[in-house]
Amino acid sequence: MKNLKYLEVRKDKLLYRRRVPRELASLFGKHTYYRQLQCKVGASDAEVVKAWTEAHESFEVMVQLSLTQFSDEVTEERLTRDAQHYLAFFKLSNGVLSELQKTYRIDPWDAEPVAFGPLQERDDLHRLYLHDHPNSPFDDFEQTHPPTLRQQIAQKAWEIAVSNTARVKPKRLISECWDIYNETRDQGPYDIDTRKGRRVYASWERFRGFLGRDCLLEDVDSIHEAVDLMVESRLKEVKSASVERDWNVVSAVLNSAVKRDRLNVRFQKPQFAKTEKVDRPVFSQTDQLQIVRDIVANKYSKENGVLMLLALQAGMINSELQRLKSENVRLSQGVKIPHILVAGLTKTTDRLRTVPITVAANWLREAFDELNDQSGFAMGKSFHHASDSTISLGIVKAVDQYRVRDQKPYSCYSLRHAYKANAIAHNAGDRYLYIAGWKNKETAISDTYARDAMTQVEVLGGLQEVSKTINKHLLDIDHPKLTVVTKSS
Repeated sequence: MKNLKYLEVRKDKLLYRRRVPRELASLFGKHTYYRQLQCKVGASDAEVVKAWTEAHESFEVMVQLSLTQFSDEVTEERLTRDAQHYLAFFKLSNGVLSELQKTYRIDPWDAEPVAFGPLQERDDLHRLYLHDHPNSPFDDFEQTHPPTLRQQIAQKAWEIAVSNTARVKPKRLISECWDIYNETRDQGPYDIDTRKGRRVYASWERFRGFLGRDCLLEDVDSIHEAVDLMVESRLKEVKSASVERDWNVVSAVLNSAVKRDRLNVRFQKPQFAKTEKVDRPVFSQTDQLQIVRDIVANKYSKENGVLMLLALQAGMINSELQRLKSENVRLSQGVKIPHILVAGLTKTTDRLRTVPITVAANWLREAFDELNDQSGFAMGKSFHHASDSTISLGIVKAVDQYRVRDQKPYSCYSLRHAYKANAIAHNAGDRYLYIAGWKNKETAISDTYARDAMTQVEVLGGLQEVSKTINKHLLDIDHPKLTVVTKSS
């Protein structure tokens, strides 16, 4: 019993646990197959083996039935690949037996007895069948005695070994495209244990589900059909923008394989219904003033307060704060110019930047100290793992009084875009785009050397002045001072 593969013990239950082949995950609807054995811990070895065998055979049957859903092209490609590995195992190569076969017309098992022994077994079986059924056509033998998988592979290997053609480059399967995409991403592979990784992978698997089976990358018609089905189905559930994001993932994955294999294949973007853009409401400067007052008076949670404050004065977004490392928060009193480094993996290189802190720096310093849980993440481990919807909903609830008052859908973006409105209102120039991470060819930082310069005191000083100009109506608010001091003109 100890030697039985895929057997697990959980409390008083015995489980058959097996990983589902990647190419069949969409058909199974899951990546891991579980089945409780019809016996408990303590049963005799014979009972366990019997129950295990039933579970094992059930899994194998499901796999074989699923494999029948592959197209003939996929089946042939898989067989060819297996045959290539088979030849390599026996230290044989493409065409190695072509001259021998051409000259002597020998049987495969005479050329390589070990490698092609399975073909001799099948030939012997056919001879016995003909002895008992002398008038039976060959097709009857094939139907009643289908070749084993090893015999199929050996037969294909023989065909390759006696072929005069050069080795053909393997055709690309859809089931292989995700790994290629992950390997070739400039930003590094997605971690499907992260929120974003799960979301992106879910879009790809959703497409695989509509495809329903593995196929060749060159099978454009099948791929387009699956995409159309996905779009049609998803539009009944979500907005067109969400469906378009799904397509963008699918397109990126497919085209990464097309590019790597240098294939002459193009996939057409499906048609999406155009939706009217909804104007995001922006907080007035009066409301901004009150919000910052309430933040430093600790009327919001620390997490919400930090997010709102940094969105308002610097255009920072949820994901940037989720990834923010404690080491990149530079607000200690020994720092001449308080700032935050937005580093690591970001949506675009423009998002890599230095953010000067000019509003409520003292309160932010204390807030980050309080949120520090030694996880390495400035906002704490729980905030790092929170979903984007959870974080956004927290801000929506925090500004509910303004939503009710004005009947407008205020959100965290209302603060981020208030930052932009403030820059325009205060004639701050284009450098505000750099602070917020908005793309602009005049403000973009093109290389790591330039980005490093953005932390130098002289350069930081310039960014600080820009930030002060943008946020001049908020500068006099800080902790523990909770009142606004009117600046003399």
